[in-house]
Order: sequence, then structure tokens, then C-alpha cells
Amino acid sequence: MPDGRALALGTCAFGRAIDSRGAPLDNGPPLCGRKVSLELRSPAPNKRVPIAARLATGVRVIDGLLTMGRGARVGIFGPPGAGKTSLLESITCGCEADAVVVALVGERGREAQQWIERRDARTTIVCATSDRSARERITASHVAIAQAAALRERGLHVLLIFDSLARCAAALRERGVAAGESSGRGGYPPSVFAELARLVEVAGALADGSITLVATVISDGDDRDPVSEAARSLLDGHIALSARLAETGHFPAIDVLASTSRTMQSVTDFNHQQAALAVRRTIALLAQIADARALGVDPTNDGSRGAIALEPAIHSFLRQPSRVVEFEATVAELRHLAAQVLNLETLR
Repeated sequence: MPDGRALALGTCAFGRAIDSRGAPLDNGPPLCGRKVSLELRSPAPNKRVPIAARLATGVRVIDGLLTMGRGARVGIFGPPGAGKTSLLESITCGCEADAVVVALVGERGREAQQWIERRDARTTIVCATSDRSARERITASHVAIAQAAALRERGLHVLLIFDSLARCAAALRERGVAAGESSGRGGYPPSVFAELARLVEVAGALADGSITLVATVISDGDDRDPVSEAARSLLDGHIALSARLAETGHFPAIDVLASTSRTMQSVTDFNHQQAALAVRRTIALLAQIADARALGVDPTNDGSRGAIALEPAIHSFLRQPSRVVEFEATVAELRHLAAQVLNLETLR
């Protein structure tokens, strides 16, 4: 168990990659600094502050239609191959955070090495690959969270990337079964879900500093999957990735209609919210008439024809260019697109 252990963490780990023991994975010297306990300690409710500031990610569809709040806990749900890693890399590169902590729990060695090579001066990588023991994978998650909490204590706004909650749950299941716990739904002992809640609850906003959690959950689309179900109940929003969109080369492959941000209304103004709502209405209308169009049936009502006319502009907005997009530019594009939608609705 990691509780009671302590490692040198904090600013000394900026730009570094370490394993679950704090040993360097980047050929650098050992970390030297203040020892930080690995015990999970969630802020008390009276120490938390409301989420009132946005966290821009540089990813246009998220900033425009699924805006994150600083201190929020957001899940990225999707099947393997849907582009979760690429989306995480874009968020890590473009986010407006003072520091980034990346927890690679049960990750493949090849992808872990790519993360280590691409890290920058504000990023800390904590890694326990899939071949490591369940104990090491669990401890790696505690080390990453302790690093994020140590930086928050210094008043920094931290983005914690957790990849992934599902693989962490698998490690917790291994440990629980080995300890003789009885298995419950999906083969998971009850302690697994209690531990996931402890991990997630550390994130949040304080008067000085915050931890915004972006965690991936491997999901095959079955909403009855116990890990996905538990994660949805614990998080402040979810981003659903679509295998169908990924297969067409659409990046990021975000299914906007299946995604939500519960903190968006707290961190965006009224005009932004109305523009996002107008664009979502048009996306929903296009989804409703997709089957008819696939059969060669052309809609005759003005609303559907107007939505089809705007489809290229909407798809262009939903796709991410190769560069990071500034938040203000995203909102400006969103409002321009919404104005076209509202103009068509007025003419119906």
C-alpha cells in the first residue's frame, strides 16, 4: 500500500519522468526535494471553492461546445483506436495550466516512451507500464495525484491527465481478488469503486490553486460496464469518442451529442452558451436526417435543407487543425457559425 510512503515531489519533478518508486525514467539524476506523502487526501468541502474559471484546452470542439471549468473532473470515454491518446496530447500541449501531470497506468511501453520524449518543462510523467505488478500500477496513480496535489498547495493550476481509470480499476481488482475479497458486478470487488472515488475526489479548485482531472475510460459502448458507470457518476462531464468518426479520419472523433460538460454554464457567458446551443441543435438535426439521406431521400423542409447547407461549416468547426486554437478565436468562430444557424431558423 502506498499510504505512509513519501517521495521527493513538487517543483523538483518539473520536466521529469519517473516510475512508481520515484526513480527516473528519463536518464536524469534522482529527484531531490521536499518529501511528499503518497496518502490520498481530498480537500474538505469547506476548503473547496466553486468552479468559476475556464480551462482552455486549445481543442476547438471542447472549448466551444464542452468548455471545461478549472478544477473540474472530466472523463474521455471511447473504444480502443478512437484517438484518446492523440486528444490527450493536444490537450496537454494547448491547455492553459501552470503545470501538467501525466499518469500512465498500465500503458504500453511504446506509447509511454513517446510521452516521455515529448514532455516539456512544465510536465511530469509518472509511469507504470502494463507489465508492472498491480501494486506498482496502483502506486503510480498515487504518485501522480500526490505530485498534482503538491503543486496545487503551491498555488498552481494543475492539469492531471490520468490514462486510464479502467486500467487502474483492473489493477485494483487484481489486488482485491488476491487479498481474498469477494467479486461483485463485472468481477470487481466493492473496494475498487471506493478507491476510484478516493482518487477522483482529490481533484478540485481551492482558493489558491486547482487540479483539473482529465481521465480516460476505455469503453466499448456498453453503458452497463461497471467502471464506465462508476466513472460517469463521479465526474463533472464526459467526452464520448466515436469509432465511426475515427474511421473516417475525423479528429478529434468526439460525438458532441453524447458528450456533456456540467461546468460549462459556470465558466462561460450567456452569448457563448446560446451559440453553443444553436450549433448543437443543428448537429442534432443532421443526425436525425442522416439515415434518410443515406437512402437517397432529400429532405424537403426548410430547416433540414438549411442544416445541410451549413454541414460543411459545422464539420470544419468540429475538426481540429494541426495547431492549437486560442479560446477567443474558438468563441468567435462559434458565434459566427451560430449566427448563420439563427438566421436560417428566422427564415423558416
